[in-house]
Amino acid sequence: MPLLDLSQPGTWPSRLREVLNELRPVFRSWELDLPDRAAPAFDAAIRTLGEALMPHALRGYHFTRLTEEEAVHIRENGLEVLSAGLLERRIASQVTRGKLAEEHAQRLLANNQVRDSNRSGKAWFCFYPAHEVSESGVRSLLGHWGGEALYNFNAEDTELGPILKSLGSPALIEAEVPVAFLSTTNCLAIAVSRLDLIHQDIRSSEYPDKFEDYSTQTLEASMVRRVVLHPGSEFLELTQCQQWYEPLT
Repeated sequence: MPLLDLSQPGTWPSRLREVLNELRPVFRSWELDLPDRAAPAFDAAIRTLGEALMPHALRGYHFTRLTEEEAVHIRENGLEVLSAGLLERRIASQVTRGKLAEEHAQRLLANNQVRDSNRSGKAWFCFYPAHEVSESGVRSLLGHWGGEALYNFNAEDTELGPILKSLGSPALIEAEVPVAFLSTTNCLAIAVSRLDLIHQDIRSSEYPDKFEDYSTQTLEASMVRRVVLHPGSEFLELTQCQQWYEPLT
């Protein structure tokens, strides 16, 4: 499956560039609000570009917090999308290892957002270099074990908050995510069309699109390139977090 580097339009496969060459007048008119700008033509072009993107994969980065054992499990078995079952297994594992008291485990199981429609069945990625991520956007993800599904409701709890901060280490998962696994091709097609216009000096590069989306399917181990933990050298190299305002712990 060809890997598409969104940051390097010049390296995109020839067939994709051919499609963009054909569709670029439509995207240019839409972007510059020219007289021939038309929503039906734009929508059709986005659908066509989306179909052309389907055979590809994107390199993505998933920010989280993991124990060493969890990191090994993902390397060997792949990355699951969020589910109640996954959260229950992760919590049970920490109880078994003596890292989490049963009482605290039950409180976490009773008070979380794992079944929320905007979280369940998803694994979020940023599809741009990890060091370009906003520090404020990922600090809580890196600082609390269990992700937003747990820390949104429990980070301020005087007992559970410190526990979530103590489990595991900041982690970064680099993966090759098939476009077919994404929520929709429309958002990606819009991002790709704008990146192409920037590459062609038609659109300003002052605020380039930073594409983020989620996988709706579990990524097999072969799709996971690496799982790195702070303060390892790979984590520091990928995130450049040593330049952040506050140190990670």
